[in-house]
Amino acid sequence: MKYFLLFFTFINLTQGQKFIPLDEDTLEYISEANYNLYANKKLVFSSITSTDSVTRLPKNVLFDSISFSKLNYKETGLKKENLGELVRLKKIVYELEDVIISNSKNNQISIGEKSRFIKKYSNSIKKDTVYGLLFHKSDIKNKQIEGLLFYVEKVKYKTTYKIKFYAANENGNIIIGQSLELAEILFESPILTLETKTKNKVEVNLEEYNFNTENHNVFVCLELQAYYDENNEVMVPSFKESTKLKFQLSNFNNYYAKTIDFYTKEKSDSMININGMIKHDFATVFFRKTT
Repeated sequence: MKYFLLFFTFINLTQGQKFIPLDEDTLEYISEANYNLYANKKLVFSSITSTDSVTRLPKNVLFDSISFSKLNYKETGLKKENLGELVRLKKIVYELEDVIISNSKNNQISIGEKSRFIKKYSNSIKKDTVYGLLFHKSDIKNKQIEGLLFYVEKVKYKTTYKIKFYAANENGNIIIGQSLELAEILFESPILTLETKTKNKVEVNLEEYNFNTENHNVFVCLELQAYYDENNEVMVPSFKESTKLKFQLSNFNNYYAKTIDFYTKEKSDSMININGMIKHDFATVFFRKTT
């Protein structure tokens, strides 16, 4: 028996213009930016953008211009007629020290993300490129890539894999959806090994390779090579016994993955910005309020 979950939404027709603030370079969602509304150069309204949804301006406030400000971003002003659904803010502060490229406060890469619907998730390492993280060139410019960190569930069978860094291009935006186009390989590691009983954090030192990202957006992924049994013979385990990456909490819109068609069960040709899709659904559907 198949079950269908239905969501009913109600649109508040009394609400005014709506928009989502994004980082101009990375197109990542920016929360809690200050904004001011002006009429004839006089301040008529002040507030802060939403933490997790579309910001809607009050319809009963008349204004002709709006300004945005946030720490580490350039103050931006727009005329009312130029205010669209996407407001791009320019970051003006960058860290240029040599660090491991990062999507966390600990300056480490964690492959994967944590869905809002579940507390824990993991997925097996794949032989082809199915999922990974995207790092924008503005975030890694002038930085030395020293290593990579990821997490695994307890390894049942010896597993060999490679780390690959692809040049990549994003298409679309958060409103209409984003897909990823992979270009040339910028770096491919030698064959690496996860030994039996390896568990949780895995750190790989990449400093010796001293490769250059060449001013590209960089997509990082792990690709399975083979499994080996206790006799060191190549084998194929069941999904339950395969080596799985743990998906870690992520507040960034940089986790891309191929999707499976609900009806045909076929895998998509391109990878989709999963984080961005979830955030957009929450912003435009689940957080709509009734009057």
